[in-house]
Amino acid sequence: MSANRRARPAAQPAGAPRRVLIITPARSDEEEDIFQELQGRKDLHILFAATTAEAEKALREHAVSVLIASEEVSTAWVNELLGAMEQIRPGLPLLVLRRRQAEEPSSWTERGVGVLRSPLLPEALGRSVDIVLGLRSVSDGGTPGHGGRTQS
Repeated sequence: MSANRRARPAAQPAGAPRRVLIITPARSDEEEDIFQELQGRKDLHILFAATTAEAEKALREHAVSVLIASEEVSTAWVNELLGAMEQIRPGLPLLVLRRRQAEEPSSWTERGVGVLRSPLLPEALGRSVDIVLGLRSVSDGGTPGHGGRTQS
């Protein structure tokens, strides 16, 4: 292992809440609404980072299941995150929130970045996370089960 690469964080125990890392430079009231549903879920543990450096640190220290970049994260920051993810956590799903008319590099599609257009209802982000986690659990050889809603 090279000196620049640290050991990967230990996998989360079965049944433990999945960690979602949200990178957002400045949390606005609108973002609070979007992320509120995720924060209220018992099956998810939400981590926040305000900079790419904080996000890289969290990726090194925690077994993150999905990364979400808010609308305020610039294209340059997303590209920086993609580079860090290739080194630290290859294959980690990345969802990027973008305004309706915003453009993104074609390389994002090639790298499997999911782009969600605003205005975005809070439930839509939760469903997107469910889908990403459900697909990820199946592709990792696990069992599906994060993709559906549970009723109390």
